[in-house]
Amino acid sequence: MQLPERYLWLIWPYPFSSEVGGNMLRAPAFRFYMCAKYLTAMTELADGAPINVQEIYLFGRAEGICESIVIDEFWLRYLPSTVKRAQKIIDLIRRDIFAGENKACKTLDARHMQWIRDGVHAFEISLCDEIGNMPLFCCEDSELGNLSVDKLLKGASNGYPERMRTKLTPECLTEIDEAGKCLAYERSTASGFHILRSVELTIRQYLLAIPGFVMPPLNRQNWGEYLDLLKGHGAGREVTDHLYNIKDNYRNPLMHPQDTLEMDEAVSLFGVAQSMSEMLVVDMSRRGLIT
Repeated sequence: MQLPERYLWLIWPYPFSSEVGGNMLRAPAFRFYMCAKYLTAMTELADGAPINVQEIYLFGRAEGICESIVIDEFWLRYLPSTVKRAQKIIDLIRRDIFAGENKACKTLDARHMQWIRDGVHAFEISLCDEIGNMPLFCCEDSELGNLSVDKLLKGASNGYPERMRTKLTPECLTEIDEAGKCLAYERSTASGFHILRSVELTIRQYLLAIPGFVMPPLNRQNWGEYLDLLKGHGAGREVTDHLYNIKDNYRNPLMHPQDTLEMDEAVSLFGVAQSMSEMLVVDMSRRGLIT
């Protein structure tokens, strides 16, 4: 969301929250420090003291931090009561410190300062209550090899070569993204299911691109049938050989409830599936089935 231009100098370079995929937001963690730094400092000013440039700067900082909070998606979603308290602080600063047309008061009136201190205290109580219930977790990269949690959450399909990604169906890309999120959350078996679904969707894409091809009845739509159909319709041997390997060593075992994937196996399968989908796309392109 856009912060009014007059506040940008007050908070830069402290970033807003950002989307990392699906309904997830990256927490602007440093904002918590900035709140403590400027809101606490503002409440510690002495009553009756003259307002000089430093105090004006401090109140401006506090107002700017609160202004950035009330328009931040993360705070609005997870800390709604705290956002209301932040808006109250903004109103108090504007009314009691920056009076009228932004004309600063000459002294820190004790009554106005007490209202501001009470406002900050209410903000702290709300923040304490809501931050304790916030779904804030850390995902580590330790078992993901060369894969990045950040990239997996934003969309694992973006890690595929663009020349390949543009030829895959939206449904296939969705399955790749879901597989990546499962990896990030260490749901290794679930990741395997999703990434194998992406391969199956690419197989179906290949078959349906063949002129005159009609998909068999639903009860015959399985990997064994798909492989026979690919071989019978001229798919490259390197494609079918690789598919047989995935079917026999990954896909079929994973269909049994007693079989699961460890994280290192899921990471390996993720790479194998990407290679398989790329081989299918290359073979389709070689045959002029896709452009």
